[in-house]
Amino acid sequence: MPHILTAITLPRPHWPRDKAILLFGPEWLAVGAVALLDLVLAQRIHFHLIMSWNNVMGTAAFLGAALLLHLFGYPRGRLVLEYTAIVAAGTAVLCVLTYISFAMSGPLIDNQLLAIDRMMGFDWLSGFRFFNAHPRVASLLTLLYQSPGLQELYFVLLFGLTNDKARLRGLLWLFLIALLITCAGSWLFPAYGPFEIFGLESHGNFLSEMEHLKSGHDLTFVLSHMTGVICFPSFHTTLAAIFIYGFRRTGPIGVLVAGINSAMLLAIPFVGGHYLIDMIAGAGIALVSIAAVEWGPSLWRRYLALPAQRLPQTRVADPA
Repeated sequence: MPHILTAITLPRPHWPRDKAILLFGPEWLAVGAVALLDLVLAQRIHFHLIMSWNNVMGTAAFLGAALLLHLFGYPRGRLVLEYTAIVAAGTAVLCVLTYISFAMSGPLIDNQLLAIDRMMGFDWLSGFRFFNAHPRVASLLTLLYQSPGLQELYFVLLFGLTNDKARLRGLLWLFLIALLITCAGSWLFPAYGPFEIFGLESHGNFLSEMEHLKSGHDLTFVLSHMTGVICFPSFHTTLAAIFIYGFRRTGPIGVLVAGINSAMLLAIPFVGGHYLIDMIAGAGIALVSIAAVEWGPSLWRRYLALPAQRLPQTRVADPA
């Protein structure tokens, strides 16, 4: 029986027409700027960060794989991997900034925030007891509270594999702007949250980190062990609004995402340990961030065009 030889042609690397090495160049610069801000502020307050090669290698591996896919001509895979890399890097530097912001903050304002909640008729402790009196509902809402990571993964796969770079870029800027504003809010209006006020410290595993930061002593933290340390404003509320906006005009998918995030809002006070005013502030930050991403670039272009419009037009005299 004759042997049949099958030739397998492997794709050859080539330098594509798109010579840009990075798809998200401005966004990488922004992440680098936040990292530089972390460094400057950390030196000011003697904040020390312990990192390992694992913290760097993951991002580097995704970025390297994205470059290989670029060379072999797979733009959608490249888009997914580079987006994943920059989200990992951005999350790390912004997480560090949340710690530094809280460490640099002034006196706690928990009593004031609780008073505002009561003025609005919101009884946090009664709501917490009702929440825990219905364990099945509480378990479901807790799962929804933990869903932003999965939503982000689905977002990058959906819009990366459909080559929607603009949608991915928009969400990156939303996260960056919203978290920077959130860090400023945590610095100006620091609070531990209701878990500490009502003696429910066992429900808030982040409280020990917050107390450590406020002590001002031995500010040494391991990057891989960092948790959320922001009470006011609620970034989970901001995330809920951002994901609803990010999945807009996607038909049933957008409706499902909106439902998940709307339900998640019910869990934020009692799973995340937030006051109601935290959530209102978080929603406001989402609106400001969306407005900045939607209309900021066009307003900036108009601003840059103003000097050219104001220049006097020089008339050339007709020869006599």
